[in-house]
Amino acid sequence: MRPRRQVLTRRFTIQTTMTMTMGMVIWLVVGGSVEEPVSAVEQLRPPAFRAAQPQPPETDPLSTAGGFVMPDDAAARAVEVSDRDGFKPNPKWKPLGQALWFDPAEKRLILRAEVCLREGALEHLLCLRRTKEHESILTTPATPKLIQAGLLLTGAEPGGVVRYEPKFRPPHGTAMAIDLEWKDDQGRLQRQPAQTWVRSLKGDLLHEDWVFAGSSTYTDRETGKTYFGGDEGDLITVVNFPTAILDLPIASSASDQDRVFEANTPAIPPKGTPVTLYLRPKTVAATSSPSNPKPAADPANPTPNDKDQRD
Repeated sequence: MRPRRQVLTRRFTIQTTMTMTMGMVIWLVVGGSVEEPVSAVEQLRPPAFRAAQPQPPETDPLSTAGGFVMPDDAAARAVEVSDRDGFKPNPKWKPLGQALWFDPAEKRLILRAEVCLREGALEHLLCLRRTKEHESILTTPATPKLIQAGLLLTGAEPGGVVRYEPKFRPPHGTAMAIDLEWKDDQGRLQRQPAQTWVRSLKGDLLHEDWVFAGSSTYTDRETGKTYFGGDEGDLITVVNFPTAILDLPIASSASDQDRVFEANTPAIPPKGTPVTLYLRPKTVAATSSPSNPKPAADPANPTPNDKDQRD
């Protein structure tokens, strides 16, 4: 018999967030990185969507405030995502784990990913590798729990994931600016807001900011073990899931008949293209709309920005 999902109260989310914050502060003091936990597998969805047997990661580097293993090759491991585009992390960035850095000077999170989908209906902008690539534009091997911890380091505050009962409450939290950077087929650096890669089924570009909902935790009633929902792979979503780390502050359903968003194919580079994501808190309210995003990159009018890379 499959275990039933137990929705935890806010105090468990706060407890998890505090533990993660303490651990990352200690990490900053020692100036190291952490071992990667094994990538999470399918866990539980709301009953209206998907349900699967949860499985815990084999290791949990953030389960205690200071119990980290500091690998000697942390910086090298952080670049394990394809670097065929010549990407070189700024030496001042702190490697948090595979494909993930924190920029202390700019208070932003840097994440490496690859394009895995260019057309069709969407549930995600970014998913964990080998989880939701059939409905996500980008995929990354970066550890979900470390992504959430890195967002805390930027100063972003988790608000709350979507809630369906007793009445619907949309995701909320610090609004995030997300920029995408990649090289086109001519080797020219392009940079655009993430909204330009997502459009409504009517053809309008996405106008909402993603918010730092902060993925929920839940407990398996049979085993008593607590799981981090983000390990399911819902990293940056355009559909409301209680496991999402970054979500949209609007009602957005995953049901086929109510699907809202699709990939903006003309703006997205070919599959397999390495992409660098830059995430930082915005100064506007979490529920407000962003300033008008720039149009999709035009190969005839490139917008290079090499400030963030050091060749």
